Amino acid sequence: MFLNRCYWPDSEATGQLLMDLCIDLSEHFDVHVVCGIPNSPTTNQYVKKGIEQRQGVTIHRLSHMHFQKRIPAGRLINLVSFSRAASQYLRKTRLSCDVLVCETDPFLLPVVAAKHSKRTGCKLMCYLQDIYPDVAEAIGKVSSGWLTQTIRAKLRKAYERADRIVVLGECMKSRLSDSPWSIAAEKMHVIPNWSDCSLITPLSVHDNPFRLKHGLSDRVVVMHSGNMGLTQRLNVLIEATQCDTWPERAMLLLVGDGAAKSSLQQQANDIGTDRVKFLPYQPREKLAESFSAADLHIVSMHPNITGCLCPSKLYGILAAGRPVLAIADSQTDLCQTVRQEGLGWTCEPGQANAIADAVSQATLDDASRAAAGERARKVALAKFDRPVVTNLFKNLLNDLLDKPVTTLQDQIA
Repeated sequence: MFLNRCYWPDSEATGQLLMDLCIDLSEHFDVHVVCGIPNSPTTNQYVKKGIEQRQGVTIHRLSHMHFQKRIPAGRLINLVSFSRAASQYLRKTRLSCDVLVCETDPFLLPVVAAKHSKRTGCKLMCYLQDIYPDVAEAIGKVSSGWLTQTIRAKLRKAYERADRIVVLGECMKSRLSDSPWSIAAEKMHVIPNWSDCSLITPLSVHDNPFRLKHGLSDRVVVMHSGNMGLTQRLNVLIEATQCDTWPERAMLLLVGDGAAKSSLQQQANDIGTDRVKFLPYQPREKLAESFSAADLHIVSMHPNITGCLCPSKLYGILAAGRPVLAIADSQTDLCQTVRQEGLGWTCEPGQANAIADAVSQATLDDASRAAAGERARKVALAKFDRPVVTNLFKNLLNDLLDKPVTTLQDQIA
């Protein structure tokens, strides 16, 4: 049983990834998901409160407060409301499972899951897409003090109770191993996020339908695709477009939505630039076109959040066979992967001139971009393709349940 607010039909990455994982695991396990109301608008028909079956997965949809994410107070109410709804639902139904897998949307869910694990005797796996309250402290949303210490103490107790903890990268594992968390390293397992390489495939830039539709044929497209929050510092990207070394034909294309989108649009309007363009989230079936439309992709991380999360957008970019400019601390898994695999360029965050220089270097070197793109697709297929990664998760569950572990080769045989 998985516990997370975000799930199908939500368009947010965490919900789509969880849907992939649950569908793949349903071939081997009886999979249930306890989730909430989608954040993003959807035309899909779904049971808004209650139980439904979809693609082999049993979905338990809970009712909770649902304010727009751009309203800070409303966002907090949403998180508290879902945590409370999940706690009440699990306590009332006493849902029995072999393994309860708890994600971190909202961040206090592991506390709810730990109580249910103790109450029912099921195994507990904490699956961390991010580490709170560290993220909130790092970007200045909250100050370190009694509140964050209390939250961390409650979460640490839940993590100590867990039988397994899954993190997305070595940098996250290191952060949890260090003080003040001090979580036992042997309990933690690194399983990255993924992309479906059968859905996202490389398409030509020159006759790309997405570029044609949005009038981008004569521009060098520098794309950031995904959530526009405070952890990416996208305001510095917009500043970089005004630097002298930013290529004249290069357009910064920001695709997606998030809490910072309005302020970013206002920043671009105040500058009065034609070098920045905003587009909404793209349908999943169109991601091959949108990802392939970029000459260069940006993956940006606030320097203070090193080890707090690993951006999942990287894997869609690699699947599309496109080069990457990683703007992040050199110790992140993001930068280390880009450097070690030869997937593009890296740059320290927070410096608009340095970012503009890196964009100029990358966009003027056609041969290096093409070579990095070819390597990106190969790496995506070998390490970050959906069946490769979800099989790792299946094996971890089998290990927890003392069942035989299989490889993809075993299944094919």
